[in-house]
Amino acid sequence: MTLLLLFAQDEGARTADVPNAMGVHTWFIIIAVGAFLLWCISYSLQLHKEALARKKGREDLVRRKQEIIDKIADLETQKDTGAIADKKYKQDLKDLKFQLSKVLEKLSTKRDGAKPGQA
Repeated sequence: MTLLLLFAQDEGARTADVPNAMGVHTWFIIIAVGAFLLWCISYSLQLHKEALARKKGREDLVRRKQEIIDKIADLETQKDTGAIADKKYKQDLKDLKFQLSKVLEKLSTKRDGAKPGQA
């Protein structure tokens, strides 16, 4: 037995190349975390895009509301000056009020955050 120990000491220490058992797991974790971060970025960009669309949609509705109110004021002016017939005035006013009610309905649903048709 002593002879074996002396023989092992004579050869010196040898290093053994052992494959890293966690190498594949490390790459899997790196890829999984990277995919999650890419999804987070994509989701964040989508939310931002939707927020801009909602803001733009609301601004368009406010602009449209103001245009309809201006048309109603012009129609009133035309009636007062006699430039439009009474029958045409009533029909145009009815149409403009209907358009205004639709725009106001859309504005209220956007303000409340509810989708149209939901209670």
